[in-house]
Amino acid sequence: MLSSKENALKLFRHEMPDYIPKYGDGIINNVPINGYHERPEGGKGGYDWFGVHWSYSEGDPAPMPGPDFILEDICDWKEVVTFPDLDAFDWETAAEKDRILTFDREKHLLSQMIHNGVYERLNALMGMEEAMVSLVLEPEECKAFFEAVADYKIKLIDKLHQYYKPDIICYHDDWGSQKNLMMSPDTWRELIKPATKRIFEHGKSLGIIMELHSDGMIKEIVPEIVDDIGADAIQIMEINDIPQLKKLTGNKVVYDTFVNVQKIAADEGSGALTKESLKNWLMEDFKEHAAGGCYLPSFVFMPPKWVDTIYEAFDAVQMEVYK
Repeated sequence: MLSSKENALKLFRHEMPDYIPKYGDGIINNVPINGYHERPEGGKGGYDWFGVHWSYSEGDPAPMPGPDFILEDICDWKEVVTFPDLDAFDWETAAEKDRILTFDREKHLLSQMIHNGVYERLNALMGMEEAMVSLVLEPEECKAFFEAVADYKIKLIDKLHQYYKPDIICYHDDWGSQKNLMMSPDTWRELIKPATKRIFEHGKSLGIIMELHSDGMIKEIVPEIVDDIGADAIQIMEINDIPQLKKLTGNKVVYDTFVNVQKIAADEGSGALTKESLKNWLMEDFKEHAAGGCYLPSFVFMPPKWVDTIYEAFDAVQMEVYK
């Protein structure tokens, strides 16, 4: 039988794996990040290296920027925003903090997260409401800012390539709400897509597997993320109808998909959820999403009460689904 790492490599080469891979066994998503500060150290409250304050309360899934912001007017970004000096940063110490020196590369692929893509960085600097208004009122300034962020991200990838040597970079930029994109598809295409494409092209030129993390409903632009931006993998929510998307994209991209905790919460709230019903539904859900390959489940933010049942359902199908 293939090792877990070899099986995961088949997945990211868009070949049929022998069994469904999973994080922690052949692939390690290296979090929390303590060495470099796209968010505050350790993913808790504090300041990132742009000087943005992030708030965090124990039990929150992640910190959030604010409530105070740095940038009031997008037209002032060149005067107000100071990009980190990546050449002056102590990358050797960063790699040590992030456990890179002891990472077992024989057994696992290293997936390294880059938080705050071009749109998220704008949100972090000025707040989501002002960022969305800026997209409409000052598109040229937004585009210039996004291109500057892309230049910075490309240099950050170079530093990670040199000191961390990741197999995969998971680039984090949330574009969706519960129902739709947060901006019009044309606005995304004009302002966000070109900068994102440059970032992905650069990472891939270094031999790095490039994955996009983007929460919310983004299914309208998934074909462009695959065909134009060139994402090797997409980490998205099940609300995007993964089986339907797989019909459009075939084996060109891996769907790294979160367990549908929204459905679990809704079924529990209605009183319809039992251990047996959850396990049976999840087993069918895993098999449906895994059909044809190019599928990786993400077990994050799961309700503690149901964690054991979720893993039981996955364990029941992991080795059997591709036989």
